[in-house]
Amino acid sequence: MNRLLLQCLVTTILVYKVISVPTTVSSVETTTEKPQQDDDDDDWDEDDESLESDDDGRVYKNPRNSPSTECPRDEEQATLLGQKCLRKCSSDEDCKSKKKKCLCDGVCGMSCIKPDRECPELAQPSLGQVTVVGRHFGARASYSCPHGYHVVGLQSRLCQADGNWAGAEPACKQNIYCLKPPQIEHARNSALPEQETFDLDSTVQYHCHTGYVTNGFPRAKCLAIDGQASWYGPDIQCEPRSCGQPPDPAYGWHAGECYTYGCKITYNCGTGTGYELVGKHERYCQSDGSWTPKELPTCVSDSANSTTTQASLS
Repeated sequence: MNRLLLQCLVTTILVYKVISVPTTVSSVETTTEKPQQDDDDDDWDEDDESLESDDDGRVYKNPRNSPSTECPRDEEQATLLGQKCLRKCSSDEDCKSKKKKCLCDGVCGMSCIKPDRECPELAQPSLGQVTVVGRHFGARASYSCPHGYHVVGLQSRLCQADGNWAGAEPACKQNIYCLKPPQIEHARNSALPEQETFDLDSTVQYHCHTGYVTNGFPRAKCLAIDGQASWYGPDIQCEPRSCGQPPDPAYGWHAGECYTYGCKITYNCGTGTGYELVGKHERYCQSDGSWTPKELPTCVSDSANSTTTQASLS
């Protein structure tokens, strides 16, 4: 009886192994045949975009390289224009992918760019026409109007590294349009530098340079009154940021009464007072409204200095 039970148990185990082996092999084959992704084969997507743009503290691989003076990066202007900047670079070695090159991307400066990235196909305007030679990075789309009409807006648009055409589609208008918006001292605006004409109801936003504070209404609009188009606004002033009057060290004083961005003051202990200035003689007002260096110099008596010197010598 016991021998019969033992034979049944062995038979059950063997049958179980035979049935389970193919399942295990199939599972292993399924796992090993799964293809692996190559990051270099993937086109630029949202995840890649965040990596490309979030690099303010980037240290270049080659410390001898520095951002180009011929193609500088101006991220504030890019933000005003609605352009997305990619990873900054000084050579191809700074780019993660071999498919990307270090090229000039307008106000975004030298950036890691896929030269074969395409911008979308442009539709023909309802009036006039657009001529496009290629759709890759750097390609240009040129607009023209029939006789008696003017291109109001950008006459040509470039394919940017972010995959978008620069600016907005222009329109063919007859005689009523605005020219370049007014320039405000120490400010920039959201209009593309190459745009010469602007349609009615166009709006331009102004923004003061770093270190300046915006006071007033920072917007201008193209309006037509009595058949004449003109800009109305902005009504702003860009005033330098104040660092406030700095303190003086004990037994000392400072020269200079300008306490705003870009100003400099000089510290003194006075001649014949028996005190000597220890620390930086000059401090500068920075764009964030603080003085640099942060440390205030001190006025130390000559006798204290001589005592300290003698102690160090002994």
